[in-house]
Amino acid sequence: MPERSSRCIFARMIKTKLPLSDKAYLLARAGDRLTKFVADNGRIRGAYVQGNLVLREMAANHQLGVIETYVLGQGYLAALLMASTLKGDDRLNLSITVDGPAGGFTVDANCYGEVRGSLTNQPFLIPSEWEEPSMSQILGKGFLSVTRFLEKSLEPMTGTVEYVPASLAQSLAHYYDLSEQIPTAFVLSLPFDRQGQCMGAGGLLLQALPGYDLGRWESMVERLYELPSIGENAAEGHDPSALLGFWFSDFEPKILASHRVEFFCPCSKVKFGKFLGGLPEKDKTEILADGPIPLETTCHNCASTYRFERIELEELWKVDGQRN
Repeated sequence: MPERSSRCIFARMIKTKLPLSDKAYLLARAGDRLTKFVADNGRIRGAYVQGNLVLREMAANHQLGVIETYVLGQGYLAALLMASTLKGDDRLNLSITVDGPAGGFTVDANCYGEVRGSLTNQPFLIPSEWEEPSMSQILGKGFLSVTRFLEKSLEPMTGTVEYVPASLAQSLAHYYDLSEQIPTAFVLSLPFDRQGQCMGAGGLLLQALPGYDLGRWESMVERLYELPSIGENAAEGHDPSALLGFWFSDFEPKILASHRVEFFCPCSKVKFGKFLGGLPEKDKTEILADGPIPLETTCHNCASTYRFERIELEELWKVDGQRN
């Protein structure tokens, strides 16, 4: 799969500066990858993702706390893994809507490894009487939806299942079982240190292809759940092909492809300017007269904020009325 790093030339997404040297940042960026593979003579397909920098940038841009980072970070890893089966300019949206304090999230990803998205509620407003709230309480009950936007399809395709309390991985496996009849297993791993910092971010997806022996599948899933912390391995930056070969040696995994993953949003000041240009004349007049100026617009998906000074708004709206 070709990488689209050249797209960044045309994008104006604003990323919060991390406390990393240029060298450390480039090394971290190079380590964030998604690796696609098959195993057991091609009868199982899978994907492994390391997204250490992706989640650090996500948390920094959205200004997330520990619990918020964990919830949205799982969504980012899951969406990247699911997008590994897409082609061309296809993309997907993964969302959960729940009745707990979290409210849910929505995340977009594509086959180029670009991911963005946000929480429904941020920060989570956890009742004071919950001394040690569990993820079941924080998330509650609700629904999980997967929408695919396929390049060659006129309409998006959406599948919705009940959300399994406290487990995004189980809910996704349930989605594939009901909506696509594909035996699927996920591991989404985000270990945190004692200071509340995310140490690493890793995820694994396994799917059995039609006709695969049920006993062999159960054996591989059992192996998956017995693995040491995938997130800790991701934090240490181990080579994905070496890890997969070690973890599933008797299933003889074969690497198909590997590409970068990135916290990326195609938003820009130009796009927000076009949106402002379409405002009703009454709103434009009120803003120029009463403010707020500078006018700030924030992207819901990546939290990039674009400021428009008075002179920019006047030029954008052409006060003489010649152009809106």
